[in-house]
Amino acid sequence: MGRSVQFANLSSGDVLPFSIDGENFIGQNVDIEKLEKAIDLNYVTVTYHIYVLYPDETINYEIPPEKIKPGGSYTENYQNGQRRSLTFTLYNESGEYTPGINNLWAGTRLRLDACLEYLDKKITFIKGHFVINKTNPSLTAGAKEVVVTAGDKFSWFDNSTGRLTDTYEIPEGNDIEEIVKTILLTEMGNGDVFDTKEILVDEKLKGKKTQVTITKNAGETYGDILLELATQMSAEIFYNANGNLTLVPISEVTDDKDKPLLGFFDADKGDLAQLSFDYDYNSIVNRVVVLGNSKDGYVYRATAVNSDERSPLCYQRIGYRTGSIINDSNIYSDLIALERAEYELRQKLILKTTSSSPILFNPFLSVNNLIAINSEYYDLQKEKFLLQSISFNLDTEGQMTISFSNILNLSSNIESSNGAL
Repeated sequence: MGRSVQFANLSSGDVLPFSIDGENFIGQNVDIEKLEKAIDLNYVTVTYHIYVLYPDETINYEIPPEKIKPGGSYTENYQNGQRRSLTFTLYNESGEYTPGINNLWAGTRLRLDACLEYLDKKITFIKGHFVINKTNPSLTAGAKEVVVTAGDKFSWFDNSTGRLTDTYEIPEGNDIEEIVKTILLTEMGNGDVFDTKEILVDEKLKGKKTQVTITKNAGETYGDILLELATQMSAEIFYNANGNLTLVPISEVTDDKDKPLLGFFDADKGDLAQLSFDYDYNSIVNRVVVLGNSKDGYVYRATAVNSDERSPLCYQRIGYRTGSIINDSNIYSDLIALERAEYELRQKLILKTTSSSPILFNPFLSVNNLIAINSEYYDLQKEKFLLQSISFNLDTEGQMTISFSNILNLSSNIESSNGAL
């Protein structure tokens, strides 16, 4: 490749991996503000590149771009576990991409890059590392094609490759980071391990130990274990764009009011192709109750409500709208119960108040980060919104679709208490 990949850290805990024509420092060659302005003015072109990787995730070969049919899709959703997915179609006239044990077979690893051409430079952004989960070769009168479906590497642990055949128990008092490393380095039966890449654990989480025993039965998955370990750390867990399993404190990545903006969109100037809001009143949740582990007859309990009177969804305006009660044996303290209640309410508010719009392709955008929107019609003046999902097609149109939620409804406006509210 001849490129030196650099990384910009995002407030969501994700990273932005990029490279420029083999040069080492983005500031020496491209002014970021000028690049963002060029994106806004549609002065850049974008191409996509898919690489087949070796098990250690070094590059084996690139699938020729001319073999990739326009119209594949990339999707990134804000959630724990698997966040990214990729689907594309290959032209297969000569049969070179017909799935077989040596070609695009189960578990083949991939990488997706988005390359922006700007002036005389090419700026490449890594958008994720993936594992092939499904292929669909087809032969019709007009075409010979193969459809490939892949998920990010967390799918290793959620499907049959991660299924437990015996009871798996982790006693309390064990170092969580070491347990995660052990799971990732588990041999899969074919001589390969799940993941050799470095895991990224925030400094505030290092040294955390299991506080209650985790027991999983045969038939459950390593994915279930990883999610429970994240719960005991009060952390989000996901694969970042560079393919590293990442654990970050919930308290930091949900502090929306202090996040920098990744983009600004003026609906009155056409930055958003549409701006509409969908309020399903029956599905709105503004109160969440969490019940945790019981010790000596005491049950850890916390309640979080949207109590900010500026929010149209606060309980003072529409009454209490309570979500399903959350029972989780991994909640082992009042503090963990409080953090979980606030986190779950924030997730509910995001999902139930999300709007979407097509925009010009912007590789700087990533979920759980902020954008600002102007709209005279909706009386929005640099109103801050949280990105909930991002998707784009693998074509030359230079478009993407984002979904977002107003942060007035989110975590900085949540009241919580141990007990009832």
